[in-house]
Amino acid sequence: MPVSTDDLDIATTSITNSLDAVSKAIQQHANALRQNSADLRRALRILCTVADTQGCKIVITGVGKSFHIGKKLAATLTSIGTRAVSLHATEALHGDLGIVGHGDCVLALSYSGETDEVITLASVIHNMRTHSENPMHVWLIGMGKSHASELGAWCDAWIACPVDAELSHVGAPTVSSSLMLAIGDAVAVMLMERQQFGPQDFARYHPGGALGGLSRKAGDVQPVCPVQQTCSPPMLELNSDDTQ
Repeated sequence: MPVSTDDLDIATTSITNSLDAVSKAIQQHANALRQNSADLRRALRILCTVADTQGCKIVITGVGKSFHIGKKLAATLTSIGTRAVSLHATEALHGDLGIVGHGDCVLALSYSGETDEVITLASVIHNMRTHSENPMHVWLIGMGKSHASELGAWCDAWIACPVDAELSHVGAPTVSSSLMLAIGDAVAVMLMERQQFGPQDFARYHPGGALGGLSRKAGDVQPVCPVQQTCSPPMLELNSDDTQ
């Protein structure tokens, strides 16, 4: 079937309207955080502590579209100075959970907060922490629509990313996945700035491609020198400072 000028007009309008909807959702969420950031601050305290502690890492998990977002976020974090890996929730339950170590933070992505595999993984992590003979302290942060969910009940902190509606009537993740990715990228940049990770550091981790070339122009590649603790992972207390 030939594509008419009217078809292209309709398609262009649809795309621009969709971009407007995604942009609006991100802006609304930023405004909401300016009014109340208590939950986010609890999550950031954990993430900053883990990123600052030598030998610890952020493990991002999920299934479906959320897992693919997690893979991208883990890659971004790693490239700009924060140790991170992605872990498929299903594979974690079949042996890959061994990648999680003492002092790590698992960031579980599930917009509904009701994803079976992610909830099962959260319960397993809880059991790891309470094991009578060999307990392993692992932080668990959820990211999704609402802390008032089955996943939220297992989590130490929650990063909310609610949206009014998706772009399509079938409910495929679109606006929610874009918001989740935007928040994750914003957290990654915050951690990069906290680590004082500069162009020379980026050039060391990203020597190839156009980005590597641009980074190398900033000067000679220097060793990465993040501000990291060398002590054992501390037991955090989420105090009243997090809600201010």
